[in-house]
Amino acid sequence: MHNQDIKCMLETTLEDKQEHVRDYQEFADKIYNSESEIAKMFKHFAEGEALHAVKLKEALDKLV
Repeated sequence: MHNQDIKCMLETTLEDKQEHVRDYQEFADKIYNSESEIAKMFKHFAEGEALHAVKLKEALDKLV
């Protein structure tokens, strides 16, 4: 696989992860009782996706 293909794959995956962070945070924010277990679950999901996004960005930066 060529570097350009890997870069494209990383960029696409990074965009997906960033979108998931926004979605999960929005879901958590929309839940009336932000202390509920479901809101906490979505916040946790957002944090996990954000960690993935950081790793992807780091890998992408190494390729450039």
